[in-house]
Amino acid sequence: MRKIILCLLTGMVPFYLKAQTGYTIKGQIGKLNAPAKAFLMIKYADRISTDSTEIVNGKFEFNGKMESPTEARVRVKHDATPDNPAKRSGYDIKPLLLFNESIILTAKDSISKAVITGSAINAENDKVTAYLKPIYDKYKSLDAEYNAQPEAKKQDKAYIQTLETRAKAVEKEIFEAKMSYISKNPDKYMAVMALNSLLGPDFDALAMEKTFLSLNEDLRLSYLGKEVAAKIATVKKTQEGVEATDFSQPDVDGKMVKLSDYRGKYVLVDFWASWCAPCRRENPNLVKNYEQYKSKGFEILGVSMDKAADKAKWLKAIEDDKLIWKQVGDLKGWENEAGILYEVKAIPTNFLVNPEGKIVGKDLRGEELSKKLAEIFKN
Repeated sequence: MRKIILCLLTGMVPFYLKAQTGYTIKGQIGKLNAPAKAFLMIKYADRISTDSTEIVNGKFEFNGKMESPTEARVRVKHDATPDNPAKRSGYDIKPLLLFNESIILTAKDSISKAVITGSAINAENDKVTAYLKPIYDKYKSLDAEYNAQPEAKKQDKAYIQTLETRAKAVEKEIFEAKMSYISKNPDKYMAVMALNSLLGPDFDALAMEKTFLSLNEDLRLSYLGKEVAAKIATVKKTQEGVEATDFSQPDVDGKMVKLSDYRGKYVLVDFWASWCAPCRRENPNLVKNYEQYKSKGFEILGVSMDKAADKAKWLKAIEDDKLIWKQVGDLKGWENEAGILYEVKAIPTNFLVNPEGKIVGKDLRGEELSKKLAEIFKN
C-alpha cells in the first residue's frame, strides 16, 4: 500500500494551471517481483515526501500532481533486507526532475541505469549536462595531472599556484556558459537551476538579481525560484555598494542610538560579545585604528551579542578593552535585532559604512582594516 509521508504545499500560479493533469511515472525494471519495492522521494526545500509501491513483473507506477518542477529520486529496493544507513551509497537510485508529465523509466536490472523518456524537463536537463560536460571535464584533467606528478612536484608551491590559476579559469568558463544558457533560455526550468548553482559564497547579489528578474515570471514563482529570490535578498542586504539598513538600539545608559546618526562619517558597525575570544583579540586593533583616524571622520559603533544576564560582563569588557566609542545592544544574544537584520551568524563580524550610508567593506580585521582605512583617509 502506498503511504504519503509528507504532502507538498498547495498554492497555484497561472503557468501551472496549464498542467493540472498531474504526473505519471511508469517503470519497467526487468522482471522483478515482490518483495521488490519502488520508492519515490520528492524534495521540497529541506523536506522530502516519500511514496512507495510494489513491483509486479518488473512494473511499477506513481501518480500525483506538482505545482512546480522539483528534484526527485526513484529508488528500487530489490529484497526485504533491512536498510543499512552505513551502506546508503550502494542504494539503487535514479535522480530526475519531476513535473506534471508522463515519465517512463526503463532498465534491465538497475534503476540507476534506467533510460528516461517522455519528459521534456529531463530531456532539457540532459541537454544542459552535455553542454557543460566538456568544461567540467577540464577539472578532471587538472586532477589527473596533479595525481600523476611525483611527490616533490605536488609540494611545489609555484606548480600548485598554476593549478589554482587554471582551475579559476575553468570556474570562470563554467560561470559564463551557465549565464549564456540562462540568457538564451529564460523560460526553461533549467535556467533557474543554473542560476541557483551560481549562488555560491560571495556572489554578486545585484548582478544575480538582474539575471533573476529576466526569467519567466512563473519560473520566479516556482519553489526553486522563491528559494533563489530569498538567497539573493539575503545577500543583497549586506553586499558592498548597497545602502546599510538602519537600526536603533539602546546604549549602555539606555539611550537609543541609530546607525543613521553617523551619516557624514565612515562608521564601522562591529558585532561582538564579551565572551567571544576572537572579538576580544581584535579589540586592540580597533582601538589603534580608532585613535589614528577618529579625528578624520572615522567612528565605530559596537553592537553587543551578549544576553541580558551577561550585561555586567559586557560593561566590564568595554572597560577592560578600553573601547571608548559608542556601544549598543538589546541584550538578546543571537536574537539581537540588528544582528538578524545583518544576517550575523558568527562573530566578530563588521560592516564599514561610508558617509552616504552605503556598505563599502565587510569583515575587515587586522591589517586588512588598517589598509582599507589608510586608502580612505590617505588625503
